[in-house]
Amino acid sequence: MLDTTSKIKGYCLITGASQGIGRAISYEWASRGVSIVAVAIDGASLKELKEEVESTYDVSCITLTKDLLNPDTPQEVFDWCMENNIDVQVLVNNVGLGSSGSFEDTSIAFDISLVKLNIFPMIQLTKLFLPVLKKFDKSYILNMSSLGSYRPIPYKALYTASKAFIYSFSKAISSELKEDSVQVSVSCPAGVYTNADTVRRIKVSGTIAKWTSLYADMVASSIVNGMLRGKDLIIPGKGAKLLKVLMMLMPENVNRWMVGRNMKRNRRAV
Repeated sequence: MLDTTSKIKGYCLITGASQGIGRAISYEWASRGVSIVAVAIDGASLKELKEEVESTYDVSCITLTKDLLNPDTPQEVFDWCMENNIDVQVLVNNVGLGSSGSFEDTSIAFDISLVKLNIFPMIQLTKLFLPVLKKFDKSYILNMSSLGSYRPIPYKALYTASKAFIYSFSKAISSELKEDSVQVSVSCPAGVYTNADTVRRIKVSGTIAKWTSLYADMVASSIVNGMLRGKDLIIPGKGAKLLKVLMMLMPENVNRWMVGRNMKRNRRAV
């Protein structure tokens, strides 16, 4: 395990920290001696996270119960940190909303919420905290994308489109900040076992999905190691890395047809 205690004096701010990958990343950074600012809408789960982190590790875990669908929330989070002298050295933009199904069947309200939550808090928090991050000799930004960002996926149209935005934005600002002290990474995991619905979808998705999927703690460990090693792209797991190569080698229209057929079949099975 990499020892970051002597290198990271500031806090790690994580959005969507109450469950899934965000919760696992909170534990991972805490296990390395970094204090946490956990932001999420679920106050009860945040309370549990705080108790578990502070009883297990010698760090503090500050929780902010906030709805990041509210466009004012990123500014409120930033202002709170400034007012309370919380210096954020690691920013993890993890909050997001997933979907699986026909674009025609979802409501406009849901579609707008997905795009807003997956994209805008990342933009706002990165813009707000960048001057703070640049004060450190070394600081880190992690944006959570998906392996689906590489190819359009039928029946996950808006989700993969939003993740493609995250991927493109992250790679671009990584180059912009290359000469500064801020390391920008984007993570593109394949399937992740985060809740009962996700487990069920992965199980009916066939051999490749099972082979490339990982548990959240494994993904979190890979992500944090990748950030500390200065990787601008982090794809957790050997299976996902190989799948990415196969996706890029396959013609886009063929990949879209194969994946779309599989997704359509899975919709009937779930």
